[in-house]
Amino acid sequence: MRLHLFWLFALSAYCCTNSNNNRPSDKVLPVKLCAENTIEVSYAKGFTMEESDKGIYIVVDNPWKPGDTLATYFLPDKNSGREARRTSDFTIPVPVENIAVLSSTFLGMFRLLGEESRIRSATDARLIYDSILYRKYLDGKLTDLGEAVHLNVEAVVGQSPDLVMKYIFGTIDETDHKIKEAGIPIAYNLEYMESHPLGRAEWIKFVAAFTGKIHMADSIFRIIENEYLHLSELAKAKTNKPTVLDGSSYKGIWYAAGGKSYPARLYEDAGAEYFWKTDTSSGSIPVSFEVIIEKQSDADYWIGPSTGNRDELLQVESRYALLKAFRNGNVYYFGKRVNPNGGYDYYESGVVRPDILLQDMVWVFHRDLLDETYEPVYLEKIK
Repeated sequence: MRLHLFWLFALSAYCCTNSNNNRPSDKVLPVKLCAENTIEVSYAKGFTMEESDKGIYIVVDNPWKPGDTLATYFLPDKNSGREARRTSDFTIPVPVENIAVLSSTFLGMFRLLGEESRIRSATDARLIYDSILYRKYLDGKLTDLGEAVHLNVEAVVGQSPDLVMKYIFGTIDETDHKIKEAGIPIAYNLEYMESHPLGRAEWIKFVAAFTGKIHMADSIFRIIENEYLHLSELAKAKTNKPTVLDGSSYKGIWYAAGGKSYPARLYEDAGAEYFWKTDTSSGSIPVSFEVIIEKQSDADYWIGPSTGNRDELLQVESRYALLKAFRNGNVYYFGKRVNPNGGYDYYESGVVRPDILLQDMVWVFHRDLLDETYEPVYLEKIK
């Protein structure tokens, strides 16, 4: 099995080239050719893209109202010198210079594109793991907009960004209206609503459209897709499928990933057996701890506890000791990469690198499929 490393630092070719790209491991990854003016969106369900000589047209669908559109964007190239118009909710000349990012889950996409310099402000900046952006924050070159869950809209507007990139829960709220009233366009990035890991990662194309690097994003995504599909094919072919317990308990209620969720798909693609796979929920399933004991206490592995310390887990919930995975030391959490203030890289780059996340899962479930020197990037066994 080939060894895959984290960042594609050496990736410099755009989509329609004949170049090959060397990764830090010195292995060569071919970049597939793409048809001119074609932006294919294969896995993401939340947006569509169309390119012409006038610019890029994007439609973001409303996932809470099937058939409804949340927003449309027309992105003409401001360096082309040509006047271009198309009816849309937002007309935004690209590349955009000053962007306010209101979710850490978008940051890894900017990093892969090499476009961190366009981020001038962000929510929860002190929790940023990305070293370049965190240094900008420490140096006072990136403004912390406070907590994303309690957004200070005055702070956002006060930065006068050219674009605000954010998510919403269910509906456009008063915060959005105030941002728009200030003349600031909003890019609705709903990657978290995607149930397929590659679907979440494909939103890098959405981000890239605003930075003028859409074809580079297409090349990057094709590599990620190929790596993911190759490994998942090997893992799913395994006949021995260990059982996995997902989530953790909070005040007596266990929150496990739904059967149609992002984690559930990862477990399947990593060659593991997930008890709730027939469930139709795309979010979390709240169940009593008693149900977990009855149905999943014998699971071989437990992924995703709230902390990486056994004693701390037992202080929160003494019944964790009843779990086979806990007793056998087969418990892993996403704390391998964390910044000094507790910000997890899993929530940044993990979104756009499902191929690496899948490798971590396979390292847990089917270690023989990976090079023996492989070191997990996100997952770490609890201590």
